[in-house]
This record gives sequence, structure tokens and C-alpha cells, in this order.
Amino acid sequence: MDPQQDMVIDLERLGSKRMFITEEISYINRNDQGLWTVRFKSSPRIFNYNKGRLLYLSKPERIDIVDKGLYIQNKHITNVAELLRFTDGHHTFYRVTYTNGSFENLDGIGVYVTRTPIDKIGSSLWDYLRKLADETGLMADDETNLLSKQYELVDVKRDNVPLAQFLGDKTELRTYRLPTQVYYAFDCNASQKEAVEAALTHQVSVIQGPPGTGKTQTILNIIANLLIAGKTVLVVSNNNSAVNNVAEKLEHEGLGFIVAKLGSVQKKEEFVADQQPLPDMSSWHIDASSSVKQWVKDALNNVSQGFSAQLRQAELRAEYDALLKEATYNEKLATNSIDCDWLYSKSSSKIMELLSYYQIRQSKQIPSVFFRIKWALKLGLPMFSFLQKDVSDVIASLENAYYIVRKAEIEKELQSVESTLQPVDIKENLRLLRDYSLQILKNEIAEHYRADTRTAFTIKNIKAKTEDLLREYPVVLSTTYSAKSCISKDMVFDYVIMDEASQVDIKTGALALSCAMNAVIVGDDKQLPNVVSHEEALALQAIQLTYKVDDRYNEVTHSFLQSCVEVFKDIPVTLLREHYRCHPKIIEFCNQHFYNGELVAMTVDNDEDNVLQVVQTVEGNHARGHFNQREIDVIVQEVLPQYADSGSIGIITPYRQQADEINKALGKDIASTVHKYQGRECDTIIMSMVDNNPTEFSDDSNLLNVAISRAKTHLCVVTNGNKMPEESNLAQLIDYVRYSNFEVRQSEVSSVFDLLYKQYTSQRLDFLANKPVVSDYISENLFYNMLMEAITALGLVHIDVLCHYPVVRFISDWSLLTEEEKAFASNRLSHVDFLVYNSLTKRPLLVIEVDGWYYHKRQGGQVTRDALKDKLLAKFGLPLHRILTTDTVNVESLKALLSSSLMG
Repeated sequence: MDPQQDMVIDLERLGSKRMFITEEISYINRNDQGLWTVRFKSSPRIFNYNKGRLLYLSKPERIDIVDKGLYIQNKHITNVAELLRFTDGHHTFYRVTYTNGSFENLDGIGVYVTRTPIDKIGSSLWDYLRKLADETGLMADDETNLLSKQYELVDVKRDNVPLAQFLGDKTELRTYRLPTQVYYAFDCNASQKEAVEAALTHQVSVIQGPPGTGKTQTILNIIANLLIAGKTVLVVSNNNSAVNNVAEKLEHEGLGFIVAKLGSVQKKEEFVADQQPLPDMSSWHIDASSSVKQWVKDALNNVSQGFSAQLRQAELRAEYDALLKEATYNEKLATNSIDCDWLYSKSSSKIMELLSYYQIRQSKQIPSVFFRIKWALKLGLPMFSFLQKDVSDVIASLENAYYIVRKAEIEKELQSVESTLQPVDIKENLRLLRDYSLQILKNEIAEHYRADTRTAFTIKNIKAKTEDLLREYPVVLSTTYSAKSCISKDMVFDYVIMDEASQVDIKTGALALSCAMNAVIVGDDKQLPNVVSHEEALALQAIQLTYKVDDRYNEVTHSFLQSCVEVFKDIPVTLLREHYRCHPKIIEFCNQHFYNGELVAMTVDNDEDNVLQVVQTVEGNHARGHFNQREIDVIVQEVLPQYADSGSIGIITPYRQQADEINKALGKDIASTVHKYQGRECDTIIMSMVDNNPTEFSDDSNLLNVAISRAKTHLCVVTNGNKMPEESNLAQLIDYVRYSNFEVRQSEVSSVFDLLYKQYTSQRLDFLANKPVVSDYISENLFYNMLMEAITALGLVHIDVLCHYPVVRFISDWSLLTEEEKAFASNRLSHVDFLVYNSLTKRPLLVIEVDGWYYHKRQGGQVTRDALKDKLLAKFGLPLHRILTTDTVNVESLKALLSSSLMG
């Protein structure tokens, strides 16, 4: 027989290497009885075999793999001299001859041959992504483009990974049967269960995870099921804390030894230096695993029955709270209503249908006889005469009836749901589901690690020993940027799970799609996207125009998550609905304003006080750039003391400068930008909005959504008291707080410099009326008179103040001065703003400088003169205190200054 033309397979040995018997046979033919007549090389005897025992294939297809790739068990085989494919239409087998002369026969089930290389799919998308990487990728210190290097590692011949379809391959994404049993070793709820099942049955799936809905928990359950199935998993994110969270949760369950943190060179070095031996897993083995599997099945059935009831209970509670609130406001309107007790036994949906008709129609005319007859038939005979009443009275009565009827309906349904939940004991069954699932997971892992020792790896052999690495560490963690550097470029993972995908750009996310056979994209397009600078945006737009790609791949407008949702049109997109972090009244704003009411708060509203609060500073332009001292003063003096006993506190602001100034004022690291707070939570969140009026940046929907949803029990928004556009997100948040019967109040923190603003012209004139004028500057006149009030209030009878006192009069020894200082001191224009002195002894006590923020913080020449004056006065031991016009200056603050400087 010629092995180049013939192949004989023993079907009784199908699945083992021994099924290939071609080389053992010298002759084969089918006789008149339809039996295979076979003579082996090892014997002169003739053997007869049933036609169903042997499969004889001939005339193979010779496959040209010059532009294609051969993959055996997902590994790229590159040393191929010849590839033959034998098939009868039902079975497919391959014969591979290697460049060293050896050969191998293979079952087609584990073999894949490229259809169309990724870089030749037929569009310019691959070239577009490469150009994006080359032109806008992150640069290393040695000017190496890190992203370009990652793209060089992509196996462009491998077209059976999701990257192919992302780039336009028309092949349908694969779907799979749901495993006989799905396990939930990390708890679950209804939408998380749906997301896990979608991930296990689709080559690509998307999980939209709003704040507090358990994204990490869902990811862990997917990982658990993949491990039980013997699969490998790559978990990536742009955010190190996201992948670390996965590692920490696995470590908590004693599974940290299956995880390798790779990616960058530094991470690999840390991994190599910290390789741990296998733990004792003897107690993980389960003798009666089939029984445990049945217990998992029973517990899952029970919780699945309870999920819908639990979800309905939460929805009803939310509707009930909203209904009571609306009813309260309706009562406050004090409109006339007609006595219509007979309506209270009717359906709320029918009442709402009639009410909606009136509200849409907006007519003051009494409806027709036919209309009144129709509704009399629907809701009873009294309706005929009822609809003849004044239209406004009818509407008021219908509204009142709706609230009463719907409230009763909800109360009745809640009782029914609670009775449904009682026998289920969903909490106990969830515990059993988790515990039994974890037992199965640990049993499978223990079976996997039968050896007592494990392979040790070095930096040099991680990629060379990829197969060994993945056997030892089936879960690999990496940043998205370094995903291609984890293992040999000839191999891929079974699954890649990308967390925080809304923060990943398209060119980086595409790399992850080349790393595995299947992908789970996790994120939330209502949270912060990847940040694109103005300069980068111009470059990205120019590249897009050059390659003429459509907007689904637009790096400026689309995150990787958004791009995947638009490109993979038929993939399952699961929204995690159940929210567990925030008080219902906190998350309800995000729910209604950003998520179209699709979230369900699983937390409970116990009518706590001060859940929501808005503190508005007095009107005026207190912000200077990205800094607002007034809001800092309000936070320090009024807000923080209120939450001293309210658990953990975080302060969030849109701007880095404001966060730094808050931390400086408090002497601790408590404030940060919204971007730094994504993924974190605190019992109390204080938001400092900074801007005098909402801007496109500070009023961004995604930014506000993240900031608000960090708060578990209390949210306080500190913002300007200026009138703001009603359509702004911030204005709607303030209205929501007010509508929810929580506090929107004016801060009591004020400053004499507030009178500088045009809103306070009349107050300023009143304040300065009949008071001495000591300067040409209004700010200095305001300060002088406030300072004198403070001196009087303290009873400092021998303390007086001089305005614009010449610097030259402080100089007692000119030899102490440098030439620059002498020139400055002798200049007739050099003066201090205010000198506080003892009028009895004439001794100078304190110099106070009132600095306009713009000139004294931003003008280079003025900053230099200020520094020179400070140095000069210090030489003569004269205390100097600088006050910005943005500072909070009032009688109390000046009394404190004088007390510490003169009496302390």
C-alpha cells in the first residue's frame, strides 16, 4: 500500500493512535461477500473483516499550506512538508509529513486548516488596526512601540479565533450545547445565571455589568465551569485591580495556585520568583461525586424557581416606593376630586388607560355620549355620569383612585410573592448550590493535579513550555495590552474574558480576540470609556479616513465594548440587572436616568435619614480652573463632620487638581478623580463638582454614573449655587434629591469676597456705605472693613491697621539684603497690602497680603515679586499671611487668624 494514496482506519480503536493501521497492511480488498480481505506485513495469512470494522480511504486531497496554517489541538504546526486530507464525507483524517521526514496520522476532529488568513480577509481592517498600533501605541522608554510589538505576535494565519469575524469574516460564530450541569461556586442570581449560560454556549458573548451587579462574581462562575470542563482561561483588563480582584477571590477559596499572573516582563519575573508548590488536596476528592452533582442540580432548580419571585418582589417594592412618593406630591397639589369609592374595586390598568386618554387629549370639553357609554361598560354604570363632570376634577379623581387601587394591588401581589418564596428558602438553597458547586470544582482540580510536584518555569522557558504552563496554571491573568505576550504565539487559550471592556480601545481589544478560541466581553458602556486626548483623536480620525473603515471601528467614538456589540450583531448581550451595592434611593437616579429603569435594587429602603444631600455654595464664580476652594471649605467645615460616624468616606471630583487640594487640606489621601474611583465603593461618597456651571466634562453622564454609584449608604453632592441649565445631568440630580424629599440646602460658608461678584452689587454697596475707603481696589476695601470688625470683636483696643505700607520702612539693616532685594525695597511702588501693628508702641505685628487668584497664582512676574517680598520680610522676622480672594474670609476666620498670630 502507498501511504501517500491510501489510509486504513480500525474503527473499533477510533480515538486512539492505534486506529491507524495503514503501515501494517500490505494488501486490502473487498470480496464478493462485502467483507474486507486483509493481509498484514507481519503474516502471510488472509484476514476477513466486517465492512463496518475498517474504513478504507484513498485518493487524498493535497493541501497547499504556503498561505495557510495547520493547527493540531489548537497549536500552530509550522514544520510541515506535506499535508494530505482523507475523507469519505463523514469521516476526515490527515497525514502530516514533517520537514525532518517523520510523519503522523491524525483524526480530523483535532485538526484545523486555515480558510482565509486574517490579514487577507478582504478588507483593510487589519491594516487599519496595525496602523493604529504603529501610530498611536504606547511607547516604551527606549522609543519602542509596545503595541506594535504585540501585533507582531498575532498569528495572522489563525482564522478560527473571534478576531476573524471581528475583521469581517462571514463565517458564523460557533454555538455549543449547554453542559448537562452548570455550576455556581461563587453564588448567582437570575441575570448572572443567564450570562454564564450564554458564555458557555456562544463563541462570543457580552455581559453588560452596571455598578454593583456582580460582574466579578459572574466572571468567577464562568471560570469555574471552564475549569471543570478542562479548559484554559485568559482574564484581561486595562485595569490591574480588576484582574487582581479575580485572583484574590480564587485565592480566598484556596485556588490561588492555579493562577499565573503574566503579561509584562515585570509580571513574569514576579511569577517566576513566587512559584508555589501544590497544596494538599487530599480532602478535595469526592467519593460519591454523582450524589453531589445531583445535590447541585436540586439546589439550582430550587433557586431558579425563587429567582423570578425574588426579582418580582424587588420590582414591586421599587414601584411601591415610587407610588407613595407620587401620591404624596399629588396630595400636595390640593386639586379638587370627586368622591368615587366605586372605582376602588376596579383594575388600576383600566383606570390608567382612561387617565392617559385624558392626559394625551388635553381637552377641556366633556367627552361624547358614545365615549361615556363605552367606559360605563368597562368600569360600571356610575362612570357615565362621572365623565360628565368638569374635566380637571375627573383627572384629579382618576389620579387619586389610581394611587389607591394600585397600592392595594401591589400589597396583595407582594403577599403572594412572599408566600411563594417562603417554602423555597432561596438563601439556604443558594448556600447549598455554592458549597456543592465548589466541592465539584475542587474535586476536578484535585483530579487534574495527580502528581505531587509541579513543573518549575523560568523567564526563558515560559513560552517554550506553554503546554506545560497551561496544565499547571489553567487560569492566566494579564493586562489587555500584554495579552499576546503571555504564551507561545503558536498557541491560544480556550477562552479569553475581558473585564472593564468599556475602558479598552479597539486596537488593544482586538489583540485579545486573537488570544483564544472564545471570548467573553464584560463591561458597561454607561461607565467611563477609554480616555482619548485631543491630539490623539486627530491622529485616529486621520487614520480612519485613510483606510475608509466604518464607524463601528471608530477609535474616538467607540470603546472596544461598543464596537463588539455593533460588529457582532447576533451575539447574546446580557444585562446584569440585580443591584446590591447602593441604597435604593441612590441607585434609583442612575437606574432611571442612565439605565432606562432596567436595574432592580436588591438593597432595602428602611426610610433612613440623609441618604441623599446636596449642599450648594453661595452664588458666585468660586472655581478657578479645575480648583474650587469654596467647595473645599464647605466639605471641611460642614459636610465631613456630619458623616463622622457613617463608615468609610470617599471624596470624588472630576479633576486631579481639586482632589490634590482636598487631600492637602485634610492631611490624608481621601479624595481622587472619578476615573480612580471606578471599581471602588465607600459607605459615604462626597462629590465636589468644582465648576461654576456644569461643563461637558464634569456633567458627563458616564462620569456622574460612576461617581454616584460608588456610594453605599450616603451621597452628598457639593456644588455651586448658581442657576444651572435644567437639561444638565447635575440639575436633574438636584431635582431628584429634592423630589425624593431629601435635603438641598445652601451652605452657610460665606466670604467677604463674595461681595465682589456682580450678583451681590447691592449687598456690596450696603456693606461699604459710610465705611472708610483705604484702597482703589474693592477687594482691599472689603477686606479692611471686615478685618476691623474682627479686631473690634476681639477687643484688641491697641491694634490698628495700615493699608499699602511701604516696604522700605521695614528695612533696619540694608546690609542684610541682596542687590535684587535692595532694588525691590527701594522702589516707591513696593508695599504690603495691610500692616497690623500696635498703635501704642508702633511695633509691626503682622503683614497680610490679599492676592487676586489670577495675578498671584498665574502671572509669572507677580509670582516672582511675591516670593521676593516673602523672603525680604522674613529676614526682619515679620510674620506674613497671604489670603486669596478665593479663600473663605469672614469675621470668624479673621478672628482665628488674629488670635493665632497675635495672641497665641
